[in-house]
Amino acid sequence: MIPFRVILVLVFALPAHALAQCQCIDVGDMKARMKEATTAIEAFHKEIVKMMEQIQRTQDPLLYTEARRIMLRDNVQKALNTASTGKRISATPTIDEGGPAGTGNLCVISWNLHPSTTACLRESIKRHEEHHQRECVKMLDGGKIAKAAVTGKGTDRFERSGSSLIQYASEEISGYQAELIFLAGELQRLAQACKPPKPVVRDYTAEQRNRTPRNQKPADPVKSGVDEVRKRFGF
Repeated sequence: MIPFRVILVLVFALPAHALAQCQCIDVGDMKARMKEATTAIEAFHKEIVKMMEQIQRTQDPLLYTEARRIMLRDNVQKALNTASTGKRISATPTIDEGGPAGTGNLCVISWNLHPSTTACLRESIKRHEEHHQRECVKMLDGGKIAKAAVTGKGTDRFERSGSSLIQYASEEISGYQAELIFLAGELQRLAQACKPPKPVVRDYTAEQRNRTPRNQKPADPVKSGVDEVRKRFGF
């Protein structure tokens, strides 16, 4: 019998060659998303430091709960709001007020991106969610899922596996890092492709000089005058 985890890997695995390369027009959105990802990573790191200090102080492992997750996400969102200028349209616009995408407790990715989102940024978000999907599959346990379905408890995969809040935060950091790797690689690829062509400089002085046939001697004004006199008087 094929293990439940292997079945889900086969069902939800996506082909590695399914790439959507970015275009020159995407560079601004790419840099904006990279700034957002970097800000989120820094904010999660700061929260992890606080959590480690609390664990050391209280000897409480600080297990993951929905309430703690919401508090953590709120703190990260505050950092994102502070870093945002508020003048630029989001590079990852959404259909509603939720995030651009999410990976459910059964490792299925759901999308909330607006149709106007570019293929480049869709690929970036996809890299993020695929990381969550891979980590989710590792945590799957058929017995625990069946128990959660009966009792209604432990439906969240982090609670179901007894994970700590730090583990949740670390997975989010890795998701954003997957985006940065993709976007940085695309920016490097586009660095040459998006350079404007060098303007053509016309050397008009040289052009005038080149109009004179090569090796042609300049006219002799004395000889020209003598020739004119001979022509008039016929000698």
